[in-house]
Amino acid sequence: MVTSNRSRVVIVGTGSVGSAVASAIVQQGLCNELVIVGHHPNKAQGLAMDLADGLEFLGRFVTIRAGGWEDCRHADVVIVAAGPKPKPGETRMQELDAAIDIVDPILRRVRDSGFDGILIMVSNPVDVLGWFAWKRTWLPRAQVFGSGAALDTARLKTIIGETTRLDPRLVSGYVIGEHGDSQFVPWSTVSFIGKSFAQYLADNRSRYPGVTLAGIEESTRRRGLDIKGLRGGTSYGIAATVAGLVRTILWNERSVVSVSTLIDGEYEYGEHDVFLSLPVALDGSGVGDFVDLHLSDEELVKFHASAEVVRRHCSLIADRLRGHRL
Repeated sequence: MVTSNRSRVVIVGTGSVGSAVASAIVQQGLCNELVIVGHHPNKAQGLAMDLADGLEFLGRFVTIRAGGWEDCRHADVVIVAAGPKPKPGETRMQELDAAIDIVDPILRRVRDSGFDGILIMVSNPVDVLGWFAWKRTWLPRAQVFGSGAALDTARLKTIIGETTRLDPRLVSGYVIGEHGDSQFVPWSTVSFIGKSFAQYLADNRSRYPGVTLAGIEESTRRRGLDIKGLRGGTSYGIAATVAGLVRTILWNERSVVSVSTLIDGEYEYGEHDVFLSLPVALDGSGVGDFVDLHLSDEELVKFHASAEVVRRHCSLIADRLRGHRL
């Protein structure tokens, strides 16, 4: 549980994502102290100075500084946002080899610092690296999760909002599974202004010719790649998402969010030892109870297929854990 007398967030990574996450946290005044750790200390120092220069015009003072691994020891939240620079057309899973070479040493240092807070993995492929982080750090399962499909859920709502020209915050529902090509929308969970979104579309077919659930789902799935193709990478959407997760933890908001967490026999899902996104209660203690979505048989097939994709890629890096306590 986050204590009331301190509030320290450590961000590891000073690239476009780490920098955007740091900015979002500072802009929203979410913590007392933000510490930036990077492979290049000068870059971390420059980012801290740049962010601090805008504090006069923000709503809350936040101490911002560059730091080291020792700062993780007393952090409430550590965010790992380091990774290889995205390559055009390359999927998240194709980044795994380069990503694990960067992330594994980071996780060792976080672990060795004595950190006992909540670890949020942002680096892709986030489900695979979330599983690896849980194994590597030895932290309790509630204290390790990945940003996962929280961003994809926000993208789904954005696309529905753009389609209907209404506020996307009117949408209730989740994207689940892998944060990647096998993610899917259990449409039975998606509601909009008092009815299922499927029923809303059926009731307003003449207003939305050509709009289908499958088309919206595919647009959601491809949105990250589309953004990468247009501007070279994504940063602001994930930054807002991670800031929202940090706020939920530090402010103990008790939200329900679709994040990538350990699935190990819960409810109907029938999966074990794999990180996937499902709606879970999130608060100052980390990941809490799962929301049982009562998936249809067809949706369960998709969920198991998504689990197999993640599990297969976890097996590719499992050898790095051999010879170390699990």
